[in-house]
Amino acid sequence: MMMRIILDKMNTNTIPTWNLSSIFTDFNSDEYIEMFKCFGSNIKKIESMVEKGPSNDKKILETELSAIMKLYNETGSIHEELFSYAYCSYSVDTSDPAALTEVNRIEETAVGFSTAAVRLRNYLADAPNLNEVIENSSYLKQFSFFFEEQLMLKDKQMSPEMEDLASDLARSGSGSWERLQQTLSSSVQIVWDEETGETKTAVELRAFADNEDEEIRRKAFEKELELWKRIEVPMAFALNGVKGASNSVNKRRNFTSTLERSALQARISSQTLDAMITAMTESLPIFRRYLKLKAELLGKDKLAFYDLFAPVGTGHKIFSYDEAADFIVKQFSNFSRELGDFARQAVDNEWIDAKPRKNKVGGAYCTGFHVSGVSRVLCNFNGSFNALSTIAHELGHAYHNQILKDAPETYRDFPMTLAETASIFCETIVLESALGSAEVDEKLSLIEHELMESTQIIVDILSRFIFEKNLFDKRIDRELSAKELCGMMIDAQKQTYGEAMDEKQMHPYMWAVKGHYYHQELGFYNFPYAFGKLFGLGLYSLYRSEGAAFTEKYKDILYMTGNASAEDVTKAAGYDITSKDFWLSSIKMLEARVDQFEELCRNRK
Repeated sequence: MMMRIILDKMNTNTIPTWNLSSIFTDFNSDEYIEMFKCFGSNIKKIESMVEKGPSNDKKILETELSAIMKLYNETGSIHEELFSYAYCSYSVDTSDPAALTEVNRIEETAVGFSTAAVRLRNYLADAPNLNEVIENSSYLKQFSFFFEEQLMLKDKQMSPEMEDLASDLARSGSGSWERLQQTLSSSVQIVWDEETGETKTAVELRAFADNEDEEIRRKAFEKELELWKRIEVPMAFALNGVKGASNSVNKRRNFTSTLERSALQARISSQTLDAMITAMTESLPIFRRYLKLKAELLGKDKLAFYDLFAPVGTGHKIFSYDEAADFIVKQFSNFSRELGDFARQAVDNEWIDAKPRKNKVGGAYCTGFHVSGVSRVLCNFNGSFNALSTIAHELGHAYHNQILKDAPETYRDFPMTLAETASIFCETIVLESALGSAEVDEKLSLIEHELMESTQIIVDILSRFIFEKNLFDKRIDRELSAKELCGMMIDAQKQTYGEAMDEKQMHPYMWAVKGHYYHQELGFYNFPYAFGKLFGLGLYSLYRSEGAAFTEKYKDILYMTGNASAEDVTKAAGYDITSKDFWLSSIKMLEARVDQFEELCRNRK
């Protein structure tokens, strides 16, 4: 595997791990224990305050609601602080039982916080003269969007007792189906080497997707399909259970469909969603052209699914961690001194855990600590430009947290659609710089990698959207068999990848691979990633036209993300996302990359 080859060429002792001691020394520290107690007691106080109902007196209502909001924001910040610390501890050592215990304990306590939010919505709906009280209070007025959204959600929720029951049942019902998918996909094994008896899990087999050797990629793909075939029945039951529960609960919450709820969670209108999906569909020929060019480079007429992540080009530069960090800081500083200084602070103050090691989770993430006013970034650095780009991406999230450092906790509750804004923007900064100084073959690799990821975000995510919409519609009437699910997935892939992919070499079990399908509260997890990518590119295009003047506007946009609809946030940037023209303009930037890629391919021959 490429990652292993690169790591063999590096001194992994120079790759850092993070420092969490500035937040808490451990789970037994007085500070941690006291904060956990405060979390529980705050929840009970909020419940008590809202259960007695709002006052008819405007002055008293203002005083009471102000006290509720101060406590609500404080409790949200405490929740973030505790959970981030526990999950950071767990994710670097999944064998640590104490960390897992704390993650579960915090989640269990947080159910009460969700219940308090349900009761707060009822309190607001019953409050007389609420708008007048909010308008005349300088403190409450800053939460106008929050109040408006809570009142809208009030009409989309069951009674507090039913919501309590739904939460409890989800933990033992759909939550169990989700854990079944996680357990089976990470533990069930198949023989990889007949001579030695070596076995691989599905996760390990998928790690071969970017191997330079086609035979290894093909073997891993076929073994993976064989493994999924063995466990398709329990996986199908799990998926049916989750989607059935989503349909039932969301119907009782007065949603016309789970898609309606997902759009509400994403803070976008159905018009915006339709415009984006239409633009993505119209852009498919652009990405199919790229896929055909990649097939040519690999000596094929069409790609197999196991070729999607195959590396092309030979210009793969290897970075030490310090070189990667310095490169990121320099390019961020070219955008703004503030962004560059922030990245240097994160590097120097040990905010980043980049060293791959046993019992550490894969992938990457950024999490914030609102009480402490800091962030932490986890990644698995392997010296590639992709790994460098991942650090830049996660530092974008951290900078987003920094912009909201002094804002109320409710301002940090931005939707998935806007959560990727800063990360995609920062990722684009370092890519553009790298392309500017790259040699021809390295440039080919860099552009291909961006197109490979963009194809996943546009083409593959569109296939997942089509599949999931079809699944939710059919699940209303009955459960679906594994054979039917596979057929629906292949059909969705045919609609998006089209003639660029060999229809006999598609992946029928992607419904089993993607764990997001099994999370009841997160239906249609897919389209927010496409939104984030295309909006991030739109912002970068704005930066190219406005230059240094854009930096303050950029900060203002990030500050808005948790306190406005996605339409209003993007309007502040001068965009109308209800029109497909905006989405097509961002896709034009990716089309230009395909043109560059084609030119490099032709010159290479």
